[in-house]
Amino acid sequence: MSTLRSTALASLAACLVAGPASAQITPEQVWAFWQGMATGAGYEMSASAQRREGASLVLEGVQASMLTDTAAMRAPLGRVVMRDRGDGTVEVTVEPSFEFSMTMTEPDSEPVEIGVTVEQDGYVVIVSGTPDAPAYAFTAESVTVGVAAPLVDGKEMPMDMTLTLGGLKGTTAMVAGSPMGLVYDLTAASMELAVSSEDPEGEGTFDLAMGAEALTARFDGTLPDVRTPDTQLAELLAAGFRGVGGYGTGPLELAFDVTNAGKSTSVSGAAEGSTVEFGLSPAGLSYKAGVLGLGLAVSGTDIPFEELTASIGEYTVGFGMPLTKSETASDFSLLMRLVDLALPEAVWGMLDPTKALPHDPATLIVDLKGKARLFHDLTSPEAQTGTAPGQVESVTIDAIQLKAAGADLTGTGAFTFDNSDTETLPGMPRPTGSAEFTLVGGNTLLDRLVALGLVPQDQVMMYRMMMAMFARPGDGPDTMVSKIEVTPDWQILANGQRIQ
Repeated sequence: MSTLRSTALASLAACLVAGPASAQITPEQVWAFWQGMATGAGYEMSASAQRREGASLVLEGVQASMLTDTAAMRAPLGRVVMRDRGDGTVEVTVEPSFEFSMTMTEPDSEPVEIGVTVEQDGYVVIVSGTPDAPAYAFTAESVTVGVAAPLVDGKEMPMDMTLTLGGLKGTTAMVAGSPMGLVYDLTAASMELAVSSEDPEGEGTFDLAMGAEALTARFDGTLPDVRTPDTQLAELLAAGFRGVGGYGTGPLELAFDVTNAGKSTSVSGAAEGSTVEFGLSPAGLSYKAGVLGLGLAVSGTDIPFEELTASIGEYTVGFGMPLTKSETASDFSLLMRLVDLALPEAVWGMLDPTKALPHDPATLIVDLKGKARLFHDLTSPEAQTGTAPGQVESVTIDAIQLKAAGADLTGTGAFTFDNSDTETLPGMPRPTGSAEFTLVGGNTLLDRLVALGLVPQDQVMMYRMMMAMFARPGDGPDTMVSKIEVTPDWQILANGQRIQ
């Protein structure tokens, strides 16, 4: 199922469970818009009968369906009532529960059939805006989605999944234009997820429980009218698909248990919050995900402790990259933050039984950005030939940090690259620039590693000689600083002294 159709179906679902804005819209116009939006995304929205009952348009046997060479979806929504509220807005009432089914028949794979139930409690949906750009506002006490026992090649798989969102509210708006815009902003007070499954051969089980508070989701983008099935990303972008958004949670907890061939593993964890941000356009792709205050506990047959615990103050990964060919360089970025990783004393007891090292939390940070130019669109066949799809023109090191066992290495820097010269540094573009580093506690760490027997005594002098070649004493105790420069005439300097 393509990204575009998935996003469009999600917005249509929001319509089904989605207060008011200005302008005028009628029930018939709302229904016509639903049908048009479904058609534009490769679906069909139909009703077996429709009639006017006073201020209401009553739709019987409403059904959303899709059929492609590899997938089929059928969602009988039942009775839908669209009531004119007399103020230019329309109230939509749908069945409190409905079911839909999906069948996937990918080549060289067994056919899979999935049945999904949706139950809604206490929802209120108001449609406003204009006929070509309606807006939806909704609240719901809860929405529960359940999946039970999918069929694989006609055989029932022992699996159940239930997802419940409580305290839902939000807005969804269509923005007139070509392509049409979609903006939504949703919140939920709580989420509960439960999954259980068994190996059909009876070899193992899997159980997952997850809960979260203060959920958010937002999106602002455009949905082109692409009616062909299985549309690829390059075609979607060329047709005008764009989007930025994200989602997140407040406090969350999870626990899962796995058994397999007589062995078991149990994992439980909690976090203060999580976030995901994303963006997609022909200019580039961006993604960033993180979690704060994460604590984990693991136990099981193959764990050499009664319980293995760990905590992380922050874990964030992110990247940004261009997607399209350009004569000028575009921005790229790379981010990883692993802050305050704390291991249990049981693990330290194996690594450092004599307690020669500080057992402080460890940190690893890499924060880079730069400029790169693509020779081909990354979504084009030319980019899949195995040759380099582009070239890096500059890199800026905003931050590098490695802190562990009492030592702390930090650095920053910036380099440009001459891609016309790949001979000075064989196979690589010639760099120009500099980087500065500071190491605190390095000599003390060396002494402690010798005491542990991890570094032979006769190698310490060699390490210290190399350190003296590239670094000089800093202002603080046990502090070394280094500035590495690469000049345009290919000189390499360490603290002003030429070493190449």
